[in-house]
Amino acid sequence: MEQTEFKSHISQRYNASLEDLFNQVLEMGGLVEKQLENAVEAIKCEDKSLAKKIKQLDRIVNKEEVEIDRLCASVFARQQPTASDLRLVVSAIRIAVDLERIGDEAVNASKLAIKMSKTDEVPCNTLPAYDYLMQILDFDRAMLQKVLTSFAELDINGLSDIIEYEDQVSAIKAKALVEIQQSLNNNSDALAEYIMQMIVSIRSAERVSAHIVNVCESIIYLVEGEHVRNVNSEKLNDFLNKAEEDKS
Repeated sequence: MEQTEFKSHISQRYNASLEDLFNQVLEMGGLVEKQLENAVEAIKCEDKSLAKKIKQLDRIVNKEEVEIDRLCASVFARQQPTASDLRLVVSAIRIAVDLERIGDEAVNASKLAIKMSKTDEVPCNTLPAYDYLMQILDFDRAMLQKVLTSFAELDINGLSDIIEYEDQVSAIKAKALVEIQQSLNNNSDALAEYIMQMIVSIRSAERVSAHIVNVCESIIYLVEGEHVRNVNSEKLNDFLNKAEEDKS
């Protein structure tokens, strides 16, 4: 699928609607990228005000999702969409839902910054599993950028990295929970409330990876016209590798 397909209709107004929809998804993705970036900085710096900005940005992200729904309805209202147009509409709706949820998880993860800003006795970077949380969030940011680039270019080459990324995040989370459990066994209850918030943040960061994989699957459907949801990671990886071989 090429982006020129969105400009090939007789109706210029209809072409504009498709382009607007495509660009709106990219705009929403950029906002969510910023949320994740801010979440990392807020946690590193225990910056309560930055964490609150993530919440404010989330309201804008939610409005973007509503706008994407409106644009999708507009495409249906203007004329009978072609098969490729329908794939764009369906993919846009799915991607918008996952982006909105990534934004929600960024808000949840950043609550650690708010919690830690209330104490000077326990630096955030001394909490158990802090380094693991940063690793997961760094993966999240890199992989979100990759899928958004893939969407912008309508190119699925390189998306096989997403499958490996989800497995890596799961492994990091497992290590993080072991470290947390050991800390809870060895420390007094004084740290318990901060450690509990750390667990919430780690789980939120992990959920981001699941939503990014969903975005990856929606892009595959948009570009290739293949439904790959509910396909296990091995089969999905095989599909992506074969698609890359066919285009090489």
